[in-house]
Amino acid sequence: MTRLARLFHPSSRLRAACGRLQAAETGFERSMTDLRQAALDHIARQHLLGMALRATLQRPASHGAGGS
Repeated sequence: MTRLARLFHPSSRLRAACGRLQAAETGFERSMTDLRQAALDHIARQHLLGMALRATLQRPASHGAGGS
């Protein structure tokens, strides 16, 4: 048994390490979920923007020029 292992009770060290690992995993999973949602929101906005741009470009030129 090492000198450091004698200073701390193994079960309390193990519980602390497991708690830190669980907190890190939860934070990582939450970050990944947020990142996925942000990516999907970005894709949806780009799709809407693309549709609006196509609709604008497909209008007859006479409507935009104000010619009557």
